Amino acid sequence: MKEDSPLALTTEDRILLYFSDFRNMEERYVLPQALTQKAIAFAAGIQRKHLSRYLDQMVHDGFLVETKAHIEGEKQRMLAYYLAPRGWERAVAIKARLSTIKVPVKVAGATKEMTLEEIDRATSVHLTLSDIVREAMNVDQLDLEYLEGIDERRKRAMDERVKRLEDYTRAVMTAWKDGRVTATEHLLVEQLRENLGISKEEQERIENEVLEEVLENRAGIYRAVAAEALDDGPIKEGERELLEALRKKLGLSSHDCREIETGLGKAAA
Repeated sequence: MKEDSPLALTTEDRILLYFSDFRNMEERYVLPQALTQKAIAFAAGIQRKHLSRYLDQMVHDGFLVETKAHIEGEKQRMLAYYLAPRGWERAVAIKARLSTIKVPVKVAGATKEMTLEEIDRATSVHLTLSDIVREAMNVDQLDLEYLEGIDERRKRAMDERVKRLEDYTRAVMTAWKDGRVTATEHLLVEQLRENLGISKEEQERIENEVLEEVLENRAGIYRAVAAEALDDGPIKEGERELLEALRKKLGLSSHDCREIETGLGKAAA
């Protein structure tokens, strides 16, 4: 995009423009994926690893509201954002300015001056002002035919994001496979997180999910062995020693193991 282009916005203004399409989010219990960091990063045309810095500052300045909420399609709550009153005021001003301008667009080989609303009407897909501004960032002139592929590019970007998250999840699961993470494993996983552009929030969510799975598997191992020990009556001294050694190896607490054994006893009664 040329520096003097009327579509040249700051990163903060691109974020505000994107959020202007989402009203009354504070009234919803479950928020859309579009308000999470991965969607915001794509919409604003910014690398995910840099996004948090902008969002934190905009929350601090009173333009955005940050909340940890239930997100459509997600098991755990995640950070989400929407416009604060001050942000709405600025976003409306940005939209008002953009709605009056005309920009050159390549249409069937010819160049035509069009408003952003006219660009949207001329395509078979719905284009928001945010979409058009983002698409204009990397080109000197918008191309109507290229704009038609926006949904496919958005899907591809999201798919690539999912793949990076899956790669990181596999690495975390490998590190935790024996129930603990060594200093070397922690360093390698952290380097991978940075290289893949995984945010701290996503890191915490993934590691919590993996840890839950690891703990569940370890508890399952202990439960199976304890069930064998209880099969012929109360646990004998030798069996108790073996179970205690297993408990320590699995990294389970004495309390958790007692609860497992109590549950097995009730089930057998």
